Amino acid sequence: MPRQTRRDVLRLATVSTTAGVLGLGSAVAQSDDSEWERADSPTGKALNDAVDTAAGPFAAGADGNVIARRENGWQTVVAYGPQARSRRLTGIDATDDGRAVWFVGGSGVIGEYNVETRTLTNYSAPKGKTSTWEDCAVRGTAGENERVYFVNGSGELLVGVRQDSGAMQYEEVLKPGGGSTIPGIDFHAREAGHVCTTSQFVGETADGGETWERIGIDFAGGAFFDLASQGQRDVNVAAGSGIVYRYDGFRWTPHVVDDKRRAIRAVDRDGTDGLAAGDGGTIYERRSAGQWRRHETDVESKLDGVAMGSSYDVAVGDGGTILERRAVESSPGGDDGTDANETETNATANETDAALDAATVSLDAVEPLSVENYVEGVWTTPDR
Repeated sequence: MPRQTRRDVLRLATVSTTAGVLGLGSAVAQSDDSEWERADSPTGKALNDAVDTAAGPFAAGADGNVIARRENGWQTVVAYGPQARSRRLTGIDATDDGRAVWFVGGSGVIGEYNVETRTLTNYSAPKGKTSTWEDCAVRGTAGENERVYFVNGSGELLVGVRQDSGAMQYEEVLKPGGGSTIPGIDFHAREAGHVCTTSQFVGETADGGETWERIGIDFAGGAFFDLASQGQRDVNVAAGSGIVYRYDGFRWTPHVVDDKRRAIRAVDRDGTDGLAAGDGGTIYERRSAGQWRRHETDVESKLDGVAMGSSYDVAVGDGGTILERRAVESSPGGDDGTDANETETNATANETDAALDAATVSLDAVEPLSVENYVEGVWTTPDR
């Protein structure tokens, strides 16, 4: 059975989510340049990252705003952040089943929003850490077995693991790249993923972040902004000077995707498909392992986040800018048409199947999302 992509998982959830409101056929269509449109935004503040969920795309940004794309447009779901202190949010990711988003930002802010129960949980400043969290990565099922990875401006990695009690347990804080700021982290399996730092370091782990191996990029001279971990042999890094780097498990290849050499600040992958975005309101679509198609848009804002979705693909950036298009069908597998994650264990494949089984969120796509419950999260220390 072919391995399911994240889009496949969330598309199943979307079928349930939008039952009687939006047919699946109308949510999946081929797109061209004209289909990238600027959407009305509920905020005029910068949006720094985006992710797809079972309830559609979400984005996070300045003043602690978390916004969501519903069928009748974008709306604010969380205002002022999990502490109600308007701390800037810098990163957002979703659980495998798309039922919850985790977001991070300034002064140690960490929050979780469950789209099914509409519960906002504040997990800010774990272990007293109040440095700005730059990004996060989440694997697992919402409220059950999440494993969450947080990285900050001091180059630290903190891992949190959901316990049976519902609390999150710390693991030892590490510095994968020696202390340089980590702007991007992404995991393609529960314990396997990658980070990039501002000092041209890309690291790989296969044991949940306990150990890291440097895999590049020795010859890179510019800044790194984001990365997408599709598999052990399939990684992209978004960089300055219009470059997206590609790793095939053996070597790094720089691809100049913008001949104007504008910075590429965000990248997302799903199967063989991919999107990137950056300066000048430009979006880039992956056509093959080394080819990206450039989409010029009618905005000039810097775009800092991009997400492929089951219903909409989105890119977000300065001034609350949102660009969106109806989603394009995704393709499974890696660069060579085979499973990009073929080295993963059967347990990892089973996690994806479990996510498919769990992706049955029952939500009305028209009804606005909101915070109906607020909870102070609990952190615990390991029993050692």
